Amino acid sequence: MKKNTVTFFILITSFYASAQNLFPKKLDGCTTDKFCLDCGDVKANVDIVKFNSLISGLNRTNNLKGIKGRVVFQVLVDAIGKGCVLSYTDVSEHVISRNIVNALNGFDGFIPAKTNGKNEERTSFNLSFDIQDGAISGKVDRVDLNAFKKSFDKPNSPEIYNKDYVYNNDNLKNYRITVWNTNNSSLPSNMNDLIAIDKKGIIWLNADDQFVRFDGKQFDVVEPKNDELKKPVEVYRFATDSRNKIWVYGDRKFLSFDGKKWTLYDQSKIVINEASKMIFNEKSDELFICSGRGLTIVKNNTWTDFNRVKKYPFASVYFAKRDSRNRIWIGTFNGSYLIDSIGNCTSFNETSSVLKGQCISAMDEDEYGNLYFGLYEYDSKPPGQINRNEGIAIRSIDGTWKQFTTSNSGMPFNNTTDVRYDKREKVLWISTDRAGLVRYDLKGGWENYHPGNSGIPTSYISQMAFDNNGVLYLATRQGLVKVERL
Repeated sequence: MKKNTVTFFILITSFYASAQNLFPKKLDGCTTDKFCLDCGDVKANVDIVKFNSLISGLNRTNNLKGIKGRVVFQVLVDAIGKGCVLSYTDVSEHVISRNIVNALNGFDGFIPAKTNGKNEERTSFNLSFDIQDGAISGKVDRVDLNAFKKSFDKPNSPEIYNKDYVYNNDNLKNYRITVWNTNNSSLPSNMNDLIAIDKKGIIWLNADDQFVRFDGKQFDVVEPKNDELKKPVEVYRFATDSRNKIWVYGDRKFLSFDGKKWTLYDQSKIVINEASKMIFNEKSDELFICSGRGLTIVKNNTWTDFNRVKKYPFASVYFAKRDSRNRIWIGTFNGSYLIDSIGNCTSFNETSSVLKGQCISAMDEDEYGNLYFGLYEYDSKPPGQINRNEGIAIRSIDGTWKQFTTSNSGMPFNNTTDVRYDKREKVLWISTDRAGLVRYDLKGGWENYHPGNSGIPTSYISQMAFDNNGVLYLATRQGLVKVERL
């Protein structure tokens, strides 16, 4: 093939089953806590005059001789019209595709989607660019939602990046794996990303855009609503506390349910209207709400703006959790931090620990005080690398650190979605979004369960939770999964 003669390879009809990204070339840098897919009474769009100007600029500045093809870009647009490219179809990563990404990321002509006259918080839609006869043309491509959901509703094959470790999976025979999906139960959708289990054993899930309660037999759709609300809240985040109260966030509102009624919290008093994560700390009886504002702590019905109290150096918080020594571990997309028991703050980017350059994305603790972390490398080198320098980190009670990745352990893939310590078996469970479920015995033994070797129905596992009996539940893109010791 001659130089500059390129055909762009696209995957339009078979969406790549990854978190929130439609197309195989995925980009970092967008805030993707929660968004809807081409939604709204009035859908997201572009100012046609400015878009035509963008097209003209691309035609002037790119050498298009001998090039033909089509590339589709998934763009995330927020409530004020700021856009960010999430993914695109050109797996060859041609320079013209990269130039289009740069142009779209700097474009000021995006128009937010609206529902009931109000701008959607975040929505994604598609723009396609065709190159024919030495010229680029572009247009809005609406998403076929039915085709999208259908394409996601299938198991995705495992992607094992560790080619050196031999997985014998000797303990797999000791577990019973049960799956609830739309074919064998009343679960309304197989796309489950979040899970929480209360003290009564009730399992709370999101099933696509519905909030679901599961008592072990029946899945029931729950509509968070009280007399102050005209319509139920669409739930984006939730957590349960020690009193079996369920806390939810959605549509820029916070509510809680005590088993009898829903309480809506006055935003003028709580001074927060967003959440990227909600995490309950059982030992301290606190609800942590992570958001772009920082960290908000709810305890005894008092809402505290943690950042404002101490004016800590971080603003946007992705993850936060308190350990048994009263320290708060915080992950942001600018680094990870530790707040000790008297309020002193340590930035790990100023240390040589394994947390340097990492965002804490998950955390658990064993009965001895050892800490287990999931990591996200927010500034990967090179950019766009899939199997990044992440994996898990373990901080022993003596203060020493270890990081386990595909290069020095049995980790099958380095991006983890959750970590959970099993105090009954003394093992660590690790979930991934490409390689399924990992069992680490903390002594050097690694096992990897996925659709190719077990009853786990998909390689994409979003979140995990234990019930009071130590049974592990998985929220996956193929339904709810129970992993039970025989």
